Amino acid sequence: MHINFGKEQIVRALSTFFQPFFLFGLAYAGIYFLNNSLTGFLYLAPAAHFIHIPSGFKLLFVLIGRYAGAAAITCVSFVNAYFIMFQDDLVLDIALACASGLAPLLTWLFFKYRFKLADNLENIRYSDILAMGIFFAALNGVLHQLVLFWIGTQRDFANGLFIMGIGDITGLVIVLLLVRSTYRFLQPPKPQQ
Repeated sequence: MHINFGKEQIVRALSTFFQPFFLFGLAYAGIYFLNNSLTGFLYLAPAAHFIHIPSGFKLLFVLIGRYAGAAAITCVSFVNAYFIMFQDDLVLDIALACASGLAPLLTWLFFKYRFKLADNLENIRYSDILAMGIFFAALNGVLHQLVLFWIGTQRDFANGLFIMGIGDITGLVIVLLLVRSTYRFLQPPKPQQ
């Protein structure tokens, strides 16, 4: 069987992927680096790393952008790990970047098939979002802590998982509250009868 793709179909498929990829990549990079620059001084305070706002955007961007959103998060996470966090360990940088993109993607795929979510998320309920958030926070924490534990950077797996899970959940709650309050302003007015 031979499949013949025309140049137009290839260009359309690539633009369908790369436009959201760059949009979500720029947005996530901006949010991530802004969050770190504004809260960097707080890391000396007790429990300051219990809030990680970019985690909320990870799940949101994958829910909206699917594979392009996950790829963008992976690329931004790699740039952060390679140039800022762990400059001497390429394997660790790649593993952490993959964990950052896989956690929200696997969460979306699991809930899409488990709860039969529509592609445009029209049938998603608040209970689904809450379950997704908890699942994502646990999966994101486990993947990251497994990588850090495997490489030897993290010695206390349970403590790291707890701290990262709390940070992910608080970041998700903040982002969901932000989306919910923004949505109220964006709703079209109800027609008068």
